[in-house]
Amino acid sequence: MKKTFKRLLAALLCASMLCGCAADEKPQNSADTQVSSSYGESTGSTSDITEDSPTEMTSGTDSSAPEEVTEQGDEQQPSAEQPESTAMLTSESSEQQEKPEQATASSTAGTTKPQTTAATTKKPTEKPQEVKEFSVDWKLSSTWEEGGKKCGGYEVTITNNTGSAVSGWTLTVTVTDGFELSSSWNGIFSISGKTLTVKNESYNGEIAAGGTANFGFNYRSPAEFTPTGTKVNGTAAGSGSSQGGSGGNSPAATTVVTLQTVPPAPEDPDGTTPVAAHGQLSVRGAQLVDENGKGYQLRGMSTHGITWFPDFVNENVFRTLRDDWNTNVVRLAMYVDEWGNGQCYMQNKDGSRQLLEKGVDICIKLGMYVIIDWHVLNPGDPSKYTDEAIKFFDDISKKYADYPNIIYEIANEPNSGAGWSDNIKPYTEKVIPVIRKNDKNAVIIVGTPTWSQDIDQALADPLDYDNVMYALHFYAATHTDWLRERTEKCITSGLPVFVSEFGCCDASGGGANDFGQAEKWLNLLDKYGVSYCNWSLANKAETCSAFKPSASANGNWSDSDYSEVGAWIRKWFRNK
Repeated sequence: MKKTFKRLLAALLCASMLCGCAADEKPQNSADTQVSSSYGESTGSTSDITEDSPTEMTSGTDSSAPEEVTEQGDEQQPSAEQPESTAMLTSESSEQQEKPEQATASSTAGTTKPQTTAATTKKPTEKPQEVKEFSVDWKLSSTWEEGGKKCGGYEVTITNNTGSAVSGWTLTVTVTDGFELSSSWNGIFSISGKTLTVKNESYNGEIAAGGTANFGFNYRSPAEFTPTGTKVNGTAAGSGSSQGGSGGNSPAATTVVTLQTVPPAPEDPDGTTPVAAHGQLSVRGAQLVDENGKGYQLRGMSTHGITWFPDFVNENVFRTLRDDWNTNVVRLAMYVDEWGNGQCYMQNKDGSRQLLEKGVDICIKLGMYVIIDWHVLNPGDPSKYTDEAIKFFDDISKKYADYPNIIYEIANEPNSGAGWSDNIKPYTEKVIPVIRKNDKNAVIIVGTPTWSQDIDQALADPLDYDNVMYALHFYAATHTDWLRERTEKCITSGLPVFVSEFGCCDASGGGANDFGQAEKWLNLLDKYGVSYCNWSLANKAETCSAFKPSASANGNWSDSDYSEVGAWIRKWFRNK
C-alpha cells in the first residue's frame, strides 16, 4: 500500500510540474524539472520516469520522512536503491537522481547509450589557481658590464589584486651579495644584507583595486642579478606579465602593426627633404659623403628598444624630429635577444620585424635616413647569432635595396669578451657579403669591442669592404678625455667613425647629465663631420630619455614634455 501511494504521489507531482509547459514542448531546464546522473551528465525531465525504473525504497523507510540520499561521486555507478520519493521531494536529490534511460542502461546489457544535454554537463572540478594579493612585473630594460661588475636596469610594476585600495606599499626582494644601486626613481630604496626594500613615495603610495604603481632602478653587482623572493606588504607576490626580465614572469606580447609589403613613395622626391637633397650616401676615406661627393653629417635620435616603446614609431614623431628638431636620421634599435625577453627579435620575430619595417617605411615617406640596428647587446658576441643575422639581413636588404635611405648597423655594442679579430671581424665577413649581394651601395656600420669603445682595434685590422664605418658609443659622464683622445686619433688616421649611440649621462642611462662633457664630445664630432645619434627617443623614467614619463608619443611636444636632456639635445640640433 505504501508503495502504491508513493507512486501515485510521484505521478501527481510530475503532472503538476508539467502543467506550466505547452503541450507540444519539453519542460525548460531548471532546478525543478532537471536532474543529473551520477556520471555528471544532464538528465531529462522527471516526467520520463516509468514503472520500470529501479526505484525500490530501502526497507524500513518511513514515507513521511524520506531518507537522506548519500551524494554520489563522479566515478560511482548510479544506485538502484535510491528512494523514488526522495528524487521527487528534495532539491538535493534533483542534482543526483539518475536519468531514467541511463538507469535502464546501467542495469540492462546491450541497450543504447543515452543522449545527454551538453548545456548542463558537469565536469570534474579543477582546483582554482591561487590569486596573490599583489603581482609584480619585472622588466629588464638594459644590461652592461663596468669595472668588472654586472650592471643593469629594471622597470617594476606592482598590481593590486586585493579588491580594495591600499594606501601604501613596501616591496622586498632578495639580491646578491655586494649588490649596489647606481640610480633609482619613484620609490624610497634601502639595502640590508641580501634584501632590497622599496617603499612608496608620498605621491604613489595609493593603489586602487586593480591599479598599479611603478618604480625603477639601475644596479651594480659582482654576480648576475635575478629578482627572487619578491614580497609586497609582507606577502609573497605573484608574477605579472613581464616585458623582459626574470622572476618567472611570462613575457608580454608585442603590439603587432600593419605591415606594408611595398614601401610608400617619398612625399617630396624632388624637394628639400634630406634624402631628396643628398641621395645615396657613401664613404670616402674617413668621411661620409652624399651622392655629389660632398661631406654630409647625419644628426638624429636613436629609439630605445622599439618593441618596448612602440608608440614612438609613428609618423607624427618622426616628422616632428625632422621639421622641428632639425634632424635627418632615425636609428631603429631592434633588440635581438635580452635574456629571453619575449619582446625581442628571437622570441617575437614577426612583431619585431613588422614594427621595424613600419619605422623604415615612415622614414622613406618623410625623406629621412634610417639606421636598421641589429641590437645584439646580448649575448655580447654577435657571432652567436650569425645564422639569424644572415637570414634577417638577406631578407631586409632585398626589400629595401632600391632605397637610398637605408643604413645597416649589423652588430650593436659587442661585449662580454668578444674580440675584434677573433669574433667580430669574422662575423662581419659573413654578413656583409649577404647585404652586398642585394644592395651594393648601402653604408654599413660595424660595432667595435667593449660596447663600441675599442675602435682602435678596428684601425689596426680594418675590414676590406667599401662603404663601411665603425661604431663608437659614448656616455658623457662616464667616457671622457681618454676616449675622446682615442677617437680623434682613429679619425685622423683615416678610420671612418659613426657615433650611432651616445648619451649625456653615465653609461647606465642614469645618474646626472654632464652637459659640459657632452658639449666637448659633440664639438669634436662636428669638427670632423662625424655623424651621431642620441639615446633615446622614449619616455622611460631614466635620465637618458628625451621625454618625461607623462609625455605622449604624438609629436608636436610642448616644453613641459621634455626631460632635461630632451630639451638640451633638441636645442643643440636646432642650432645646427
